[in-house]
Amino acid sequence: MINLFERDTEDSRLLLASLRQAGYDHPTVFLEETGYLPQGVTSPYAFFLAQAGAKLAGKPLFFNQVPVPAYWEIKGSLSQAEVANHNQRVATISYDQTRGQERLVAKVAWQDANGKVRLVDYYNQYGWCFKHSYYDETGRELRATYQTDQGVEVISEDKLTQTISLTYHKQQYFFKNLVDFTIFFLKEAGYKLDQIWYNSLSTPMFVATRLGVTGADILFWQEGKRDEVPGNMDYILHSNPQRPTKICVTDKEAYAGFADLFSPADQDSLAYIGYLYNYRRENQARKQALIMTNSDQIAHLQELVEQLPNLTFHIAALTEMSPKLMAFAAYDNVKLYPNVNPKQVSQLWQLADYYLDINYQNEILRATKQAFLNQMLILGFNETNHTNKFGLAENRFPVAAYQDLIAKLDQLLAHDEEVSKEVFLQKQAAEQTSVAYYHEVLG
Repeated sequence: MINLFERDTEDSRLLLASLRQAGYDHPTVFLEETGYLPQGVTSPYAFFLAQAGAKLAGKPLFFNQVPVPAYWEIKGSLSQAEVANHNQRVATISYDQTRGQERLVAKVAWQDANGKVRLVDYYNQYGWCFKHSYYDETGRELRATYQTDQGVEVISEDKLTQTISLTYHKQQYFFKNLVDFTIFFLKEAGYKLDQIWYNSLSTPMFVATRLGVTGADILFWQEGKRDEVPGNMDYILHSNPQRPTKICVTDKEAYAGFADLFSPADQDSLAYIGYLYNYRRENQARKQALIMTNSDQIAHLQELVEQLPNLTFHIAALTEMSPKLMAFAAYDNVKLYPNVNPKQVSQLWQLADYYLDINYQNEILRATKQAFLNQMLILGFNETNHTNKFGLAENRFPVAAYQDLIAKLDQLLAHDEEVSKEVFLQKQAAEQTSVAYYHEVLG
């Protein structure tokens, strides 16, 4: 029995965490190797690299530890870094996004003289480059190779033909696609394949149906509502007798949609599952609000600060703050944290009971999710909303109706008991279920 997940996404990690919280600790395989997979998770690439002698041990590289020629310079901010040769940028360093703000190297994108990316080096949590991706002048990926910590090439993927070559136990193997490669891996790794739990109707589904092994599977549908049953879903329901498949839907609306589309005979194969969350603390309805931003573009901040004097606004940024934002330090109910450090971030998650998702531009530190897991009540604007997964739709307002947000906050500040009610509804909206329910559905 294994989990076979397509990609290393927030949804995949959330599903994995839910299953583990419910006590389902069977092996998990991600078909995408990012270098920073969750603890206890492997991939076909990691398996074959280890078989070739790669040491899956060590520490991630800090941004200024990337190997570069003598006299080249690495300049780093808290969001990314770059490699420069005599003030000309030759590469951009991207950080891992799964471990907070530690500036750990995930990939280095090397540019040609025209500024176009031609080579990307991928680094893993052990501090060595495990993958090279090669691109043409149009940005099309041509080839990817995977290597050990000693630089020995083990796997090569032709991105144009989708074929894969593998060096394994001193022999060469060739596969026409990722499906065949994955099936070979699963059998070589010795997994018990009587049950496969997967979350994609793409490669994982094709692997399960082409294994040639009898069993019973589960598809976790983590996408939204559909107007019709997808073709591959219909296939596993009606044309896959060797491996009957149950479909567990994580979203209530999507589940209701499929319930309407499924025939009476198929209803027993459909279930709602939701998610489980590991909350870090309780909301205490303290009059403390947090904003995480790397921009001074915060919608109606002045109006909020001036009209809600009883609410303290904690505003944190990974970078220096502009004079425009620093000017808010003049308000008694504003506290600023430029160049915020990890210790301060941890303290802020514990300090505030409201999170205001009102900053334009990119989200930092997966702030909305962190706020949710700390049971902070999330409010904001439609135009600045960074995710619909966490937070109540009724607590998002049009920017033009900012007075409605102020009125809502004013009401909550005057009635502490309303905060706990809204946090409960916020958890329900995020599809929270229970361990007992997971056991009921999954067995």
